[in-house]
Amino acid sequence: KLDYVYLNHDAAPINSKDIRLALNYAANREAIMKAVYFGYGEIPNGYMPKMSFTDPDVEAIPYDMAKAKELVAKSYDGTKIELNIDAGNAPSKQIATILQQGWTEAGLNVEIVEADGGTNWGKIEKGDYQATVSYITSDINDDDELAILQADYTGGAKAFFTNYNNPEVTSILRAAREESVPAERAKLYAQAQEIVVWDGYSVPLNYTPAMNAYHDHVKGWRNLTTGWWWLRDVWLDK
Repeated sequence: KLDYVYLNHDAAPINSKDIRLALNYAANREAIMKAVYFGYGEIPNGYMPKMSFTDPDVEAIPYDMAKAKELVAKSYDGTKIELNIDAGNAPSKQIATILQQGWTEAGLNVEIVEADGGTNWGKIEKGDYQATVSYITSDINDDDELAILQADYTGGAKAFFTNYNNPEVTSILRAAREESVPAERAKLYAQAQEIVVWDGYSVPLNYTPAMNAYHDHVKGWRNLTTGWWWLRDVWLDK
């Protein structure tokens, strides 16, 4: 699972790469990791959940308030950014509050907007949003499905409703899909990962680990690599 902020690349001022990068530079992920996740997880260096070909060597966008302010001063026109969260979701509210503090310090005008989850998802699907705190999970461990879904504008969902459109990335992902040699596929996915991250595709927050609580009489419980659970071998010792 990857917790992140969806960004609509067609909506001002998010349509400016400088502003998208400023949002990332001004995101205090360490504070979010401590306050919201109690230290569980990993600050992401990618745009989708950790998969088979996630490259650990791609540089994550660091917390750098001075750089954020520089980009804002250069490219911001004052347009208010609405940061959407699901009403009643306390962790999302904490995340949004920390982000708002950093983004405001950088010089951006940010308002947190709460609505029910269905309303927020409907706005995402219609492209009627600027930024939304949410997440994505994967059902398989191969990169192809989510990479095409999230970063390929021609993949059927306009890069998962972000309107991100980089023809170079589309070409790389198509080549990776056709490549059969794992080492060569890894190189292509790493290349795409670096470009997408540094295009300011989103504001990645946490590679969230699978966490479960269960009684000690529950036996055989385990999580799959993708985070889901497998109940076929679970039994009760009571």
